[in-house]
Amino acid sequence: MALESQAPHWEWYYIAMYFFIGGVSAGAYFIGSLIELLGYEKHRDVSKAAYTIAFPLICITPVLLIADLGRPERFWHLFFSNGPNAPYANHTSPLSVGTWALLVYSGMAFLSFLNVLVEDGRLASPALKKAHELFSRIPHRVYAAIGSFFGFFVAGYTGVLLNTTARPLWASMDPWIGSLFIVSGASTGAAAVALVMERRRILSADAARSLQAFEQPVMIAELGIIVAMLALAGRYAAPLVTGLYGILFLGGAVVLGILVPLGRQLTRGMLPAEGSSGVALTSALVLAGSAFLRIALVQAGQR
Repeated sequence: MALESQAPHWEWYYIAMYFFIGGVSAGAYFIGSLIELLGYEKHRDVSKAAYTIAFPLICITPVLLIADLGRPERFWHLFFSNGPNAPYANHTSPLSVGTWALLVYSGMAFLSFLNVLVEDGRLASPALKKAHELFSRIPHRVYAAIGSFFGFFVAGYTGVLLNTTARPLWASMDPWIGSLFIVSGASTGAAAVALVMERRRILSADAARSLQAFEQPVMIAELGIIVAMLALAGRYAAPLVTGLYGILFLGGAVVLGILVPLGRQLTRGMLPAEGSSGVALTSALVLAGSAFLRIALVQAGQR
């Protein structure tokens, strides 16, 4: 079976960063919604920090998608396809379905973000206050559940989008890239929440332990998926493990982004007692490694 096709010519600073930022947003939102759905009121500060991260980040992703089009005025084609009579929503297009999911997730993330602003007394706009009164009639857990589902759909579909191409590297790893992006989004979401809370000096030892307990098994799963991907890809994995992209993937994503943070957590603990610089370093390594992972996968797959 031939696995040859024309490369899509995606620029890493648009598409890979779209994958990365969307994953961090979805992971953070999932953590916030999980706390809310399970009723862990003692971790409300973690949930609030997660929601304040998720919405601003997801607002960046449409800008990256539209910029990559080359012709921004055609952005509506992400939602609709041209038909003989009129444009229509193409539910068979992974890109179109993913864009609609992104829209739904962004709406839920906005509602959760708005709720935090009201709760903290930081919302000055009368119009937004009125909107908050209207949607507050719906239990917060409802849109938290909807948002977390569509958030991880957005994080995972980007990997599925790569798998559905005929590029040798991406196609040979089917269906693992979507799973990898989901678990990577979860780990980076936890890292982003920890980093923001530490910078604000609100990261308690209990909150840090909870984030660490969530992040460790996720990073272990991430390692397992990477091993499975490379084994499945066989000779097609060569562009990903050699040259510059090999350095980014193996050195940046695997070693610096997973093994080093995981080792630090297992031996020292991601706790405030470790010092603010230690928490910041561990979280920054996880985030940087996730970015390297997506850059390497996107670029190596186009070789």
